[in-house]
Amino acid sequence: MIKKTTLLLFIFQIFLGVTYAQIPDQLIAPYGPPDTANQWTKYTIPLTAESFNIADSIFQAAITNITSLWIRTEMHSGYDLGGLDEVKVGDVYSSYFDISSESWTSGGDGTMSYIQSGGVNGGYLQIEDWASGDWHYLITPFSWAGDWSALIGQNVEFWMKTDKPSYAADIRLTTGPVSRLALVMPNSSTVAINDSVLIEVGVDPVPTQDVTVNLTTSSATCITIPSQIVVPAGQAYATVYATTASGATMGCQSVIEATSSGYLTSRMTIKVDGYAGINDMVSGQEVSVSPNPIKDVFTIINTSGKKIKRITVYDIHTNIVLDLKGNDLSNANIRINDQPAGVYLLKMYMQDKVLTSKVIIQ
Repeated sequence: MIKKTTLLLFIFQIFLGVTYAQIPDQLIAPYGPPDTANQWTKYTIPLTAESFNIADSIFQAAITNITSLWIRTEMHSGYDLGGLDEVKVGDVYSSYFDISSESWTSGGDGTMSYIQSGGVNGGYLQIEDWASGDWHYLITPFSWAGDWSALIGQNVEFWMKTDKPSYAADIRLTTGPVSRLALVMPNSSTVAINDSVLIEVGVDPVPTQDVTVNLTTSSATCITIPSQIVVPAGQAYATVYATTASGATMGCQSVIEATSSGYLTSRMTIKVDGYAGINDMVSGQEVSVSPNPIKDVFTIINTSGKKIKRITVYDIHTNIVLDLKGNDLSNANIRINDQPAGVYLLKMYMQDKVLTSKVIIQ
């Protein structure tokens, strides 16, 4: 005869098996399309079982382990061009894309660019079809994964636009393990002629053994990149330089693709725009940074007659490592200490405009 405790344990195990078997790999909620092409439209999707059309018990179980948020931006059966800006998930996660792509990545059959202006309030992410033209997505950073149960009842909010609003799209919360690659640039998706830009190649989850990532460029006459990079075991990313090809023309662009067996592909578009040094030069190239590379002190040489009242320096992760304000910082010796060697973004606030420059700290 079966003991009562044994029978209850058996029933409980069966119940657990049924419950977990019912949790889908993705929770899907529809949105859109916008009423007007190329117009920013705000969407608000409550984090509730009703929004994702599933039972409340399953929703509560699933949301304890969210591995990523995908926002589908494809709304047309042919080529289309979409944009995403000012994403918030409750009071915990947010991306405004003011100075970079903030480690977001492309998904599906899309390629992503970071555009510095033209968003709701500053920069935004652009996504477009690539290759076969199937659905494209924008995917949250690795760091957004986790237990979202405290966010139940709050909202997913974002602004979206598309040039061809033919049909609705959706957002997707993944609940199962997702092996992903990420291509991340420290600021804009542009590189100057005769220059190079640092790209971070990320792997999620953190690998237990070395991962070889294959890199390709769609136009080697525009942008070149090493064919492979190895992300070492125990590390989340490695870095590589993309370089303008000899003879590259202004305005050319290339899609950089990262692939590795068992991982989702990541793509980004890099455009050649500007010349080495300051990317937004004033007339006559009256502003320059010297020396560059920097050891510990540099000077912004400014002969434009306009005052520079603030400068900020950002590392590859968009953290501010230097922020100075003054009546005029032109031609002053500026000290930057205790920063690792690498590529940084310098922003100079000059009265009616902001100048940007890539600087290297030795």
